[in-house]
Parts: sequence; C-alpha cells; structure tokens
Amino acid sequence: MKRSTIVGVGGGLVAGAGATVLALSSTSWADNGQQAIAPAVTQQAAVQAVSQARWGTLPNLADLVEAASPSVVQIVARTPNQTGAAQFANPFEGSPLEEFFNRNFPNPGAAPGELPDRVGSGSGFFIDAEGHIVTNNHVVENARSVTIVLDNGREIEADVVGTDPKTDLAVLKVNARNLPKALSWGDSDAARPGDSIFAVGSPFGLGNTVTAGIVSARGRTIGGQYDDFIQVDAPINRGNSGGPLFDAKGEVIGVNSAIFSPSGGNVGIGFSIPADLAQSIVDQIIRTGTVERGWLGVAIQGVDADIAASLGIGNARGALVQDVTADSPADKAGLEVGDLIMTFGGERISDLTDLTRAVADTPVGQTRDVRILRGGKERTLKATIAKLEDAEEPQQQLASARGSSSLNSDVKIDALGLELANQSGVVIADVGINSPAGVAGLRQGDRVLMVNQAEVANAAAVKSAVDQAKRDKRQAVLFQIERNGRKAFVGVPFGD
Repeated sequence: MKRSTIVGVGGGLVAGAGATVLALSSTSWADNGQQAIAPAVTQQAAVQAVSQARWGTLPNLADLVEAASPSVVQIVARTPNQTGAAQFANPFEGSPLEEFFNRNFPNPGAAPGELPDRVGSGSGFFIDAEGHIVTNNHVVENARSVTIVLDNGREIEADVVGTDPKTDLAVLKVNARNLPKALSWGDSDAARPGDSIFAVGSPFGLGNTVTAGIVSARGRTIGGQYDDFIQVDAPINRGNSGGPLFDAKGEVIGVNSAIFSPSGGNVGIGFSIPADLAQSIVDQIIRTGTVERGWLGVAIQGVDADIAASLGIGNARGALVQDVTADSPADKAGLEVGDLIMTFGGERISDLTDLTRAVADTPVGQTRDVRILRGGKERTLKATIAKLEDAEEPQQQLASARGSSSLNSDVKIDALGLELANQSGVVIADVGINSPAGVAGLRQGDRVLMVNQAEVANAAAVKSAVDQAKRDKRQAVLFQIERNGRKAFVGVPFGD
C-alpha cells in the first residue's frame, strides 16, 4: 500500500509514518528532472435541467482567465543545498570513461562538501502597480536568488520584501517597467461551499495552467496555529504554491498553499489561504517588512462534547485556559486556569482558532473585553494586548509526572471507574478499562490538579467535587490532569 501524504504547494514531501497515516507537506517545488505525466481521464457527467439551469455546471471562464493570466507568474528560487559528501577529481581523466564520469558526477572540481543549489518552482501574482507579488513563504524561504517568469516568458529578478512563516505568506518586489496589471482582492468571507472557483499557477514548472472547481469547505485547519483554509476541489499540484484562487467574478479570494494527497499528486483536495487573512498580512509586510501580532499569554485547548457537558454549557464552544503566563496580559487581566473564554472583543469564540486569530489581529496596546465562564458564572475581564514575541510562543513542558505502578487506593469513585491515591497531591491509582474514565482517556499515574474548575488537594476533595456535580445533575465531570509534565482538561461522563 502506498503511503498517504499531504503535499503543500511548495517544498519536499513528509511521508506518513505508516501505510494509513496522512502527513502534511508543501506542493510548490517542481522537480527539474523528467516528470511522468498521467493521461487525462474524462468522465461524462449526467446533465439534468432544473429551472433552465444545469446542476454542477461551471460558467465559461475563458474571458476571466484571459484577463487574469498575465498577472500570474512562475517563481524560480535558488536555495543553498545542504552540504554533502566532499567532491573529488575525476579519477578517469584522460581515459574513455572521462566523459561518462563528468556526465554523472557534475562539478568534480567543486570545493569539498559543496553541492549545486536546489532550484524550486512556485507561483505568485501581482497585487499593485509598484511591482509587489504575493506568494508562499515556503516557495522563497532561504532563497539565494529569486526570479519571476511572466506569462510571455520574460524573466525578472525579484527581491524578498518579507515573509510570514506562520501563515505561509511572502511578498516579493520587482523593479521593472511594463509590468502586468494588479489583480483585485475579493471577499473570501462571502465564499460558500458549492461556489464556483478557478485557480491559475505553474504546476510542475509547466507555466500558467488553469483549473476549475468549487469551494468544498471553509475554515479548515491542517496543523498551523493560524489556519483558516478554504478547501477546494480544483486540481492543484506542486508548483501551484502561491498562485491565486479566483471566484466567479475573477477576483482573488485565496492564495493556494497546500494539497492533500495519498500519492503526491492531485486528488481534488486543495487548501487556499483566505484573501481576507492574506491581504492584512501582505499589507503589514509591505509597510514594515514584518508582521506584528497581539499576545494574550494563555495556553488553551478545545472543548469537546464531554467537556461542554461537565461545564453545563450545552453545545461545545469556547476555549479552555490550560495555563496563564506570569505577568502576561491574561495574568494582569485576572484570567485563571480553568476559565472558559466565550467571547473576545465582543466576538463569539467557537473554537481555538477563533481566539488565536482574534488576539493576533488585535493591535498592540489596545484593550479588549474577555467574557469567561468560571464556577458556573459568567464574568467580563479586560485585557490589554501586548506584542507577540517568538520566545513567548507556548512551549511544551517535559517534566516527569509518572505515577507508581503499585499505588494504594485511598478513594474509589465507582460512577467514573476511578481509584485515587494521596501522593503529594492526587494521583490516579487505577482506571477501569471500559469505565467512563478509561474511555475518556484517563490513565493510572495521571495527577489530578483540578475538578470542575477548582483545585483539589486530596482524593477526598476529588470525590466531593464529583458528588456535587452529580447532585447538580451534570452529565460529566471536568478533570484537569498532568501527564509527563503536560496538562490537559478531560471531560468524563457519568456511567449509566
């Protein structure tokens, strides 16, 4: 069985660890070697007239493509290769095998350890009359030189204005005359699943290529902290990275960035950075050469159905505070571990990405209302946002917190299938395999820190909090545990 992969529209492949594991990578690097081009397979679609319209039929895009295509460029980036084994002189010099050696081992006289630059290919597009071009960070990252190739074959050297690895965006600039016109940003927030779209880029370095399809989904996350991708079914392959995604009006609603692929080729699942996000990042890069983000100073986790039940909030929503950085804006505002952040700056927080983006987009120094749920009561705090520094990114702590394999049980909680021990706090002594606690993921040796948003000092306090939740007719109990130095909240439902 072939390994499954997600291929970003740019760099190398990251294969799955097993036959059924999916990984993420970039799709923009086009190999300069020979490429096997699979024959196209055409499938006739059934056509059914409904109110004089044909379901699933795309509009004729020829006029839109003709107008937009000259503004889309191929990007060729030369990147220093990793130092490899030392090169050496041709041992067959002067013999009939000299030419064979030179053909298969180029640059035999190169300095020891030096290898030829890696040459990669991606896509980009003009956004203004000053020669600024948008592309992906992974297309030009660590590039020694960057060249753009216009649709008519004209080549121009480009400078990197700035990059933002967190959103995989970059801005280039060329100083030349008679440049193509700028493309217009569209409203990506208005894009709905089922809307017609088309993409233009240079897959495999072939030059401008047009593909079309529909928006498949919105708000996709594939591992990044600031992910909010538009998912499309338009064929996108390596080399399309940084190319524009257009709506039916010919406006740019996304920047193509990654694909999902079991084989490395297109399978109809592509991901595009929404224009509303891309435009704000690009504007910052053009103005300052960098991107400034707001910082709150909390580590957060998502809310699942069991956690929501333990908090008595109905549907799963919000962001649960796992940790608060000392002297951070969150600490100064009074946020505590176990708080459920429900709104930020008046915006509803449905999941982690909502809070992450809302905080990041808040200008440094501005104050925002933070609506939280604590102890079953809602309250509003005020947080003044600081600047995010790289060193302030949440780091996983790796201190050991393993329990003994032979713990003596002090308290049993039959309703959850737990046995607890008092050992410098509270440690889980045993978990029933198919008990509610076992199914929820609790393990022997886990240290219990909080129950229902309140700290617990001993096993009796845990049982008391569980009993109280049952009297309050909660459907689940919220535990905060520590395992191998990592803290997490777990919702444990009551058994039947």
